[in-house]
Amino acid sequence: MKISAENGVVLEKLLCIDPRNSRKAGKNVFITHAHSDHAKINGHSNYFMSKETHSLLKTRKINSSRVKELEQKKKEEFENARISLHRSGHILGSSQVLIEAEKNYVVTSDFKLQDSLLFKGAEILPSDVLIIESTFGLPEYVFPEREAVYREITKWAKERIQRKNFVVLGGYSIGKAQELTRIVNEFLGIAPIVHETVYNSNKVYEEHGVKLGPYLKLDHNLKESNILIMPPQLISMDLVHALSISIGRKVEAAIATGWNYSFNGFKSFPLSDHSDFNQLMQYVKESNPKNVFTMHGFAEEFAHSVKRKLGINARPLSESAQCTLNEFD
Repeated sequence: MKISAENGVVLEKLLCIDPRNSRKAGKNVFITHAHSDHAKINGHSNYFMSKETHSLLKTRKINSSRVKELEQKKKEEFENARISLHRSGHILGSSQVLIEAEKNYVVTSDFKLQDSLLFKGAEILPSDVLIIESTFGLPEYVFPEREAVYREITKWAKERIQRKNFVVLGGYSIGKAQELTRIVNEFLGIAPIVHETVYNSNKVYEEHGVKLGPYLKLDHNLKESNILIMPPQLISMDLVHALSISIGRKVEAAIATGWNYSFNGFKSFPLSDHSDFNQLMQYVKESNPKNVFTMHGFAEEFAHSVKRKLGINARPLSESAQCTLNEFD
């Protein structure tokens, strides 16, 4: 079977997973989750995804009449292959793809092994061929225990609120923002105000049984809470200054991100929806594949680590376009 990264992950003419160019996606397309860099829809392909992913895409007006919603672990027959979705622990509805053919192929897409307040971590799937995301594929990326990050966020926010300051927390509108909503409720006892895009995603999470606690939609109501949750790309020094003038209080902002840097000069917390280096290595080891393809982030470096530390054939998927897997054996 040929495998390539020409447009997402393509397995011969069987299927395409998370195409980058929807117009060239082919007949059958699997969408692993609702983040915009993975979910591109056209009007002619057949789409397969979880019910939760489909619900989240509808909030962004991304829809198709040719979507089939799949239950986790339920197998779909495609020619000589059986294909199923499995929990990835990334965001609501996010899935790994298992293709059972002459070999077992696993495409993790974005995943994390850590449990969170909202979800259990990814299921580690046995594989012959593992296609694994490697966003944080360097040894320097080791995340603290999630509970420790919760405590750090809580302590930071509580100290500022005690000083009568207003707190802005930044997190992606699908995924991170829902976890922040739950953290603020559970550990601070505060119903936050949330940006409209966060509000819409929060509602979908709740429709699918994920408890977040109370929150308010941002609507000229900044004085009704001490905390605002919004997408990080909207947070700037100009915004902080404008909010401070509007509510007559000092405003302090922080961003939830796995990257080790100060986001536009603001405090950052290592709250990631991806696996760190150790989790990536754990997945490869327990999946026990014969061949590994890495993709995203530090793909080349992580492939080198897999070969050196685990003795498993590995290379970046981008180097393997239009190559048969026999070249690996």
